Amino acid sequence: MIIFSKALADQATVWNSLRDAEEKGEPVPDDMIRFSGKTRPVTMWNLTRRCNLACEHCYMDASSAAADELGLEEGLRLIDELADLKIPMLIMTGGEPLLSRNFYAYAFHARAAGLRTVVSTNGTLITPEVAGLLREAEIRYVGVSLDSCRPEVHDKFRGVKGAYERALAGLKNARDAGLKTGLRVTLTHENWHEVPALLDLALEMNVPRFCIYHLVPTGRGAEIVDMDVTADERRSVITFLAEAAIELKDREIEILSTDSPMDGAYLLEMLKDDPVRRERAWKLLENAGGCSAGTKVANISYDGDVHPCHFMPDVVGNIREKSFREIWIDDPSPELKALRGMRDTLLGACGECDYKVLCGGCRQKARYYKGDLREEDPTCIVERDGP
Repeated sequence: MIIFSKALADQATVWNSLRDAEEKGEPVPDDMIRFSGKTRPVTMWNLTRRCNLACEHCYMDASSAAADELGLEEGLRLIDELADLKIPMLIMTGGEPLLSRNFYAYAFHARAAGLRTVVSTNGTLITPEVAGLLREAEIRYVGVSLDSCRPEVHDKFRGVKGAYERALAGLKNARDAGLKTGLRVTLTHENWHEVPALLDLALEMNVPRFCIYHLVPTGRGAEIVDMDVTADERRSVITFLAEAAIELKDREIEILSTDSPMDGAYLLEMLKDDPVRRERAWKLLENAGGCSAGTKVANISYDGDVHPCHFMPDVVGNIREKSFREIWIDDPSPELKALRGMRDTLLGACGECDYKVLCGGCRQKARYYKGDLREEDPTCIVERDGP
């Protein structure tokens, strides 16, 4: 996660704020969810595989059919364990998490357990009544996906006519209920040029977070890699986000990107003539640590499988067989151990890169395009001299 608003703001650095909060034993703020660690990972939980849309890029190949989801008691035990571990954040996602029959039981139990909980949703099911329940459950943030300012483009990408209008209504309902909201965009060939207009929409709606997601080739996303943006298109978007973050620094909106640690490296390239701001950004990005698969982030699937991140299909354990603590901390699998030490064994451009300590590329992209988790990430947008 690259938080342009923090990296480029002329104010005290986030890493200092984080250090002070940790030393005082204070909770980690919402915008610091990536400042976690392998003993306290930000945890994404796919409550269900069910979804009312059919998105072309879905990493878990969600559908309308039910699957072997964790039962209520299993889910409640998991929440208690994550609370005991004091993870900085639980992200409830899917499929469409609001389709889980146990969603509200989990949400209110997480509140009682003291877990900082957010919801990642397509927004189409957030009625005023649902938004009120989310507020009552003290959901800290509701992220809604919107991939175009053109309804027909969004609906095509999401596979259901009317999805655009319902997502927009859901975002408004969440905002009106007093929830912190975010507009999220997955970049493709068809929409990268709409990012400025989508940011304007977020500003008009008083949505306080604007987040760019990058296409990762996993699940159905692997079937549409030809829709990914080019390096020049990606650079154009990142340049725009950086300029917008500076221009809008006095507005109440946070601008960020995720699923692409190379964005941070490219940002530092842009700041070579601004040493003060570059140093601030470097410290922030180094503390975030780049690709966090298997370290600062964990994913738990609807059936209890544990993955190094939500984009990696690798299964490193199942909570029906072992506790999450055993899987992630006490007795990690050889695959998980290898991933945690992989930064020192990276190959190609990633292994030689000056930004390796704060980036490391996306390991899932490296494997998809190069056939090896250790290989270089060919979607990197940092321009290099020579072959």
